[in-house]
Amino acid sequence: MLGSNPYAQAGWYNPRNPLSINSGPWQPNFSLKSILTFEFSSFSPDIFNCVVTGPKQRKFFEIKTASSNTVISKPEGPFAILHWAQRPTVEASRFIPFQRAGDFLKLASDRSHRTMIVSGKNYTWVPGSNGINLYTTGPNHPQQYARLSLLEITSEAFQAGLFEPCVVSTILLFCAKNID
Repeated sequence: MLGSNPYAQAGWYNPRNPLSINSGPWQPNFSLKSILTFEFSSFSPDIFNCVVTGPKQRKFFEIKTASSNTVISKPEGPFAILHWAQRPTVEASRFIPFQRAGDFLKLASDRSHRTMIVSGKNYTWVPGSNGINLYTTGPNHPQQYARLSLLEITSEAFQAGLFEPCVVSTILLFCAKNID
């Protein structure tokens, strides 16, 4: 399975390599005041069972996997589910309609990036030397909204409704499973 996931091939998580999700500082092109950092931690034993904490070590999400389902919960209850079938599916209430994971994070034909649509807007995940970066797409100059290493996300991305989709994307991009 690792051979068909370009992010796993690029050195992202697999059982033989340590997780790169919590490594290194990010040097954004914008004010640090607009960056919020979230850490995937308390791996038991991996990203499929962990906790996502944010500013002031506040717990934002709990990720639990049993059998073939990964459930992502907020303190008020579950909000997203990933079903690990031959063709994995994803759904997140109010953010991601039920669909194949490979359709939510559509792989470009040249395999250089993945695109996602949230609230009718297009975004692109692009692997880089310091993580996987989320950019706006469209007629204007691309704006960097997030980076996966830690999950570092701008306040503009929060306002655009990208926080929950970014958490789901982090799991899909670092899961070392074929999501297509």
